[in-house]
Amino acid sequence: MKWFNGICAAFAAHKKLNKKIVKNKQSSEKLGWKPSWFDSEIFDQKLVENIRKYQLRYEELSPTGVVDTETHRRKLTEREGLVFALKEYAERNRRSPHSIICNGKYVDIEWDKVILYKEVDGLKLPDNCYRKFDDERKPNMFVAHWDVCLSSRSCFKVLKNRGISVHFCIDNDGTIFQLMDCNDIGWHAGNRKVNNNSVGVEISNAYYPKYQELYKTKGFGPRPMWRDAKVHGRKLKPFLGFYDVQIDAFKALAKALHKAYGIPLVAPMDGENLLEGIDPDVQKGIFKGIVNHYHVTTRKIDCAGFKLDKILKEIA
Repeated sequence: MKWFNGICAAFAAHKKLNKKIVKNKQSSEKLGWKPSWFDSEIFDQKLVENIRKYQLRYEELSPTGVVDTETHRRKLTEREGLVFALKEYAERNRRSPHSIICNGKYVDIEWDKVILYKEVDGLKLPDNCYRKFDDERKPNMFVAHWDVCLSSRSCFKVLKNRGISVHFCIDNDGTIFQLMDCNDIGWHAGNRKVNNNSVGVEISNAYYPKYQELYKTKGFGPRPMWRDAKVHGRKLKPFLGFYDVQIDAFKALAKALHKAYGIPLVAPMDGENLLEGIDPDVQKGIFKGIVNHYHVTTRKIDCAGFKLDKILKEIA
């Protein structure tokens, strides 16, 4: 009698297993998954066991060995995450380790701290913050701003909230964040002609001396104090300047854009000195070179004290 009961139990187990195999086939057809998702080649007992082991890893899943909607959703999420990670890995290895994006193409930059908007830890502006440019753009100016923020990530939040944009941010430690393709038009200069013909960068700097202690607390060290800066015919009170590493990052970025677009490494001059006010050609969007925001309008004072003429001479 025992042997008969054993045969009956084995038959019942086999029948139950066959039902699970059939259910997995039906589930596969309905939900679109394949046995390979669970390290199997066909719909068999091994697949049922692999599915059960997978389900045991998560409390919210019932370990039935059959792929139900919740199991499929969990596995699909994992696979999408893996595909994204593999694409990211391929993207990183397809480009030079140090590059920026101009018209969808990678352009080398001589700087080892660059984070692109395409990367997992990047900062990507939403489409409503800038104008997509379908043709190939040829900017002739590079415009420098300071962000009056404590970090590039703070600046990024401000840009998103205000619905405006800039192509790059340079953080306190010299990290260059690219927020959008240089081929698209950023809204950073407050002048349509300038925006249409330029690339912009926000250099992180809270400006006001009261923030000096905060920079020390954060471990960046004291910022240089810039004194005797003049702009639009007036002398400014002492204010926080840029870290040397930020200036070096700016040089590398200017050089890369020079290679990509032929933007000349020159600034608006007043004789032998850097112009400390607006430049009519800059306002018209026809100047070719590197400018401060104050060269565009009397409403802005950034980046007063930033000696573009001397900095550009240092670029090899």
